[in-house]
Amino acid sequence: MFDTNTKNNLQVFEHQTIRVGDTVSDVLFTKRIWQALAIYSEKHKGKYYQLVYQGIKFSHYVGILQIGQLTIEILPKIDQLDSPDTSTWQKVLIDMLQYCNLLKVSSLGYGNTQLKSNSLLNLYLAQFLNATEQYIHSGIQKKYLPQESNATYLKGQLLVAKQLRHNQFRPTHFFIRTHQLQAAHLLNQLIYEALKALKKVPLIPILQMQLDTLLSRFPKLAPYNWSPNDFAQLLSNRNKEAHQKLIELTRLILMNCSSDIRYGPHSLMALLFDMNVLFEEYIFQQIKRVAGKDMKVSRQTSIPFWQRRMIRPDILIEIAGEKIVLDTKWILLATKSPTIADLKQMYIYCRYFKATRGILIYPWAGSPTPAITQPFLEESNRVICQLQFLNVLEETRALKRNIGKEIIASVKHLLK
Repeated sequence: MFDTNTKNNLQVFEHQTIRVGDTVSDVLFTKRIWQALAIYSEKHKGKYYQLVYQGIKFSHYVGILQIGQLTIEILPKIDQLDSPDTSTWQKVLIDMLQYCNLLKVSSLGYGNTQLKSNSLLNLYLAQFLNATEQYIHSGIQKKYLPQESNATYLKGQLLVAKQLRHNQFRPTHFFIRTHQLQAAHLLNQLIYEALKALKKVPLIPILQMQLDTLLSRFPKLAPYNWSPNDFAQLLSNRNKEAHQKLIELTRLILMNCSSDIRYGPHSLMALLFDMNVLFEEYIFQQIKRVAGKDMKVSRQTSIPFWQRRMIRPDILIEIAGEKIVLDTKWILLATKSPTIADLKQMYIYCRYFKATRGILIYPWAGSPTPAITQPFLEESNRVICQLQFLNVLEETRALKRNIGKEIIASVKHLLK
């Protein structure tokens, strides 16, 4: 087990490499930690990070990995600084998750100091526990389930074959089937499994106390062997709206708690987000918030490209009869020159969506950088591509909340 008396919050940045023996944020990266991460990587086919010789190279996934008492926090980074401020990028990540409606912290009911340690994981777990508490308070869903019994009274349906088999010489007994209101509802079974899974995760005292209270109040159900299809079934239900957030949080807990990767009494808990998807959603929400009535903004619009393969730009804007394709790239361009693959992709998007303008959007965290605008081809019907570098930080180093205005201004400038 990991020593709970030492500092156990290891902060790294996306694309960073750490090796066994390295000390990062005052935490020693040991072979034991590396082995746990290797098992997790193999289970997920190397999706979240790359294994290197006695080390890990992180990719564009950010978030939390908790192994026993150790928490590895993977933060976004587009600073050119050798030693970027971890507190800035931790707050940027949490703010971006909030802005994209992936995290709600406005009404958790805890003080900041109570949730400060390993805050991202704690915020999500607090959301789940609070949603479960509200669900119990409003009334746990139940459904009528068939139950067979050999009773001394006749009620419900008499099962003739079983009556003859069991009660042929017992006229005072009746083998019956009745329907009783029970808590073994699919949603309840999944919530109960998630609550039990959290018992194997080290929690801060305020959350541990809340978890213990919820487990004492929740109906005791038989173990349930859940699958991802269970969540698809719940989310397809026409009454899903009332409990959609709770369903999503329950899914997050169960899908990301690896009980088969354990050290001591604890499981491995992961909460990881693709920064490319997160940045795209952030930009889309920013544009949508300030777009006028004369502007149509849509995202992930697909059209057939070849056989059954589709092409799908991130964002499509229609204004004054013109179409503009926007594609976001969460990557820091050192030379302000995109890859040829990105340029080819933008050209194809513009051609197939009949757009004469395309904007490649890159994040920035330094001094203002002018956009670069240039046509692809010298012909009468030119396709113009613009590179736009958006500073995602305010002067206070907080996440920008009005970046959509900058993008709309660029779009209108392109159309002149």
